[in-house]
Amino acid sequence: MKKMDEYQIYEKHYGQIHEQVKNDPYAQSLGIQLTKFEAGTAEAALEVQSHMVNAYDEQN
Repeated sequence: MKKMDEYQIYEKHYGQIHEQVKNDPYAQSLGIQLTKFEAGTAEAALEVQSHMVNAYDEQN
């Protein structure tokens, strides 16, 4: 079996992986939005809300 690197996987399965990550129920429940998705890298954005801070009202 031929081994695929992350760029080959990205090219072959981009749509499937992107949809799965973008539509992840847990990430959606936290308000996480996928902002960049490329071979070897991904970025997401999250607005910290009051229920996400610790007991000292600090964002960690």
